[in-house]
Amino acid sequence: MKRLKQKGLSIIEALIATALIGIGFIAIFQMVNFSVNSINTSGERTKANFLTTMVAEGIIGYRDTIGGLKKEDQNKIYYKDGKAYIVADADDPGGEGDTECKKFAEYYMALAAGKKPSCTPGGSVELEMTDESDNQWTNVTSGSANIEEQKVQIKKCPDKFSETASVKPIHGDNAQKFEDAPRNKIVKWIRLLGEDRSVRCKSEKDFKTVDMFELCIWANDPGVKNTRACQISNSNVYDEAMYIGRIQINLNNGKKRKFLYFQADYKTKQGGSPSPVVDEDEDGEGL
Repeated sequence: MKRLKQKGLSIIEALIATALIGIGFIAIFQMVNFSVNSINTSGERTKANFLTTMVAEGIIGYRDTIGGLKKEDQNKIYYKDGKAYIVADADDPGGEGDTECKKFAEYYMALAAGKKPSCTPGGSVELEMTDESDNQWTNVTSGSANIEEQKVQIKKCPDKFSETASVKPIHGDNAQKFEDAPRNKIVKWIRLLGEDRSVRCKSEKDFKTVDMFELCIWANDPGVKNTRACQISNSNVYDEAMYIGRIQINLNNGKKRKFLYFQADYKTKQGGSPSPVVDEDEDGEGL
């Protein structure tokens, strides 16, 4: 008799129960979608951390290597006071005719300025910074077989690789190679950061850059040998020049950014009277 009095659920109760269950499933699906996106973003940030550290360690670890050096001239290099020189006369090493060559940090700055410095006996390797060429972007796509001398500046998203043959090798016999380590390192970084093989690119807001800045206090003094005005004047730098590297990787349509600043190299001040840069007012007098 008791069972006959149990009439079950009404339609309204069933609809309410269904609605509650549906709301729960919607929340679960949103949490799953959020979790997948979070895992993907976290993985991209981990790769960005690894790549920025790899580039910084490469520049610091190879800071004494010479850019634009031919294989046959490698035995003519010597180092003095933190600088690299190439012997002009084999019978007079350390003579006045020896040329200062560009180490990794300064060589990278020259490439960023659109120059192609070389290190040869009796050659000139003066650095000239220009605003026009200093802001160029490197567009690396899957169709670029070779990479000439250039800095790591990737702004355009690369084409998606349709087949394995489109991926340019970084190591091995078929990889693009130069005679000096700095250019080989730079090509490797452009391949890893500029091609669709490591960090994903969603839009032009996702870019990767490796910049180098030269800081010093010294003004160009014609009476002192090897003095010149540097790129950025800083009264707290007492070396002849200090090189600061800056790596930036933007992720997730520019919403996530990875910055890394580091000291790449320096040159000690040797000889002569220092000529520090003095800030001037509008009348040309020191402040």
